[in-house]
Amino acid sequence: MSITRWPAVVAAAAAVVVTGAACGAYHHEKKAPPATSSANPSPADLTGQDKNWLAQTHQGNLAEIEAAQLAQDKSGSRQIQLEAGTLSTDHTRQDQTVVSTAERFHVGLPTSPSAEQAAEQQRLGGLTGSAFDNEFIAGQITAHEEALAATRYEVAHGSDPTVVGAARQALPVLQKHLAMLKQSQH
Repeated sequence: MSITRWPAVVAAAAAVVVTGAACGAYHHEKKAPPATSSANPSPADLTGQDKNWLAQTHQGNLAEIEAAQLAQDKSGSRQIQLEAGTLSTDHTRQDQTVVSTAERFHVGLPTSPSAEQAAEQQRLGGLTGSAFDNEFIAGQITAHEEALAATRYEVAHGSDPTVVGAARQALPVLQKHLAMLKQSQH
C-alpha cells in the first residue's frame, strides 16, 4: 500500500482551505477589521475566511489527536510513540485556543473529524509494524504541510486580530512538528 494515501484524508480539512485559497474562493476585499471589541461579538463579526479557518483547524486538530493516540498505542517504535505524545499534547493545547476563540464569536465547530478522516483513521488502525509507522509519518508530514499553508493563508488574509493571532501562535508549533516528523521519516 502506498504511504501517500493517508495525507489526502488526514488533512482533508486543511486541503479544502488550501484549495479554496488557491482558487480564490476565500478572496475577500481587504477592509478594516470588524469591530470585535464589543461586549457580545457574533459570527457576523468574522469573515468567512476566519470562520472557515477556525472550523477546519478544529476538525484537523481532532483528527491529529486521534491519529497521535493511535500511534501511541500501535507503533512499535519508541521514537514514534514519543513524537505522537508531543503531537497529541500540542494539538490539544492549540485546539483549546481555537475552541475558546470560536466560543467568543459564537461560531459553531464540527464535533468530530470528517468522514474521510474517520475512514482513514480506521484504515490506519488496521496496519501494523513498519507499514503503520511509515503511513503514520508520511500522513503527518503532508497534514502538517497543508495545515501550515492554511494557517499562513489565515495570517495573511484573515480579518479579525484574535483569529489571526491564534493562527500566528500556531505557526511555530506546526513548523516544529513538521521538522520533527521529517527527521524521523525513514
